[in-house]
Amino acid sequence: MTLGKFLLRTIVIALAMFALGYLGHQLLLGRDYAAIEPIMRSKPDMEARMGFAVISSLIFSAAFVWIYSQGASARPWLGQGLRFGIAVWAIAKVPQYLTSYVIEPWPGMFVAKVLAWEFIVAVLLGTIIAALAGKDVAQPRTASA
Repeated sequence: MTLGKFLLRTIVIALAMFALGYLGHQLLLGRDYAAIEPIMRSKPDMEARMGFAVISSLIFSAAFVWIYSQGASARPWLGQGLRFGIAVWAIAKVPQYLTSYVIEPWPGMFVAKVLAWEFIVAVLLGTIIAALAGKDVAQPRTASA
């Protein structure tokens, strides 16, 4: 993968993360977050730290793109993307939110909803990176008749 492809894919994944994060955490789960607002940072406090969210998203996206490129094979890209998304969800999101549940007074149903949304996001991101990288791996040659 060229540096140009790597940077473009990283940006695409980061933008998709932001869009899906807004859709899920603001629009779909907004009421759930409002219910736990007393135990969270104030909105101005969060906004003051938004730069860290951008850095986090870019680092995650770069690692996501790079790791996918290291394991991609000539098998169909859709299945690879789905499996990759599920694996990333299991290794990144499940421990993150279950640990938060242990440490912070979050309702169990809230954590379950967030994990369900993050599963959808991870599968979509896996599908996006697999589609972008679909032609990077040489397809196996078939024997001619």
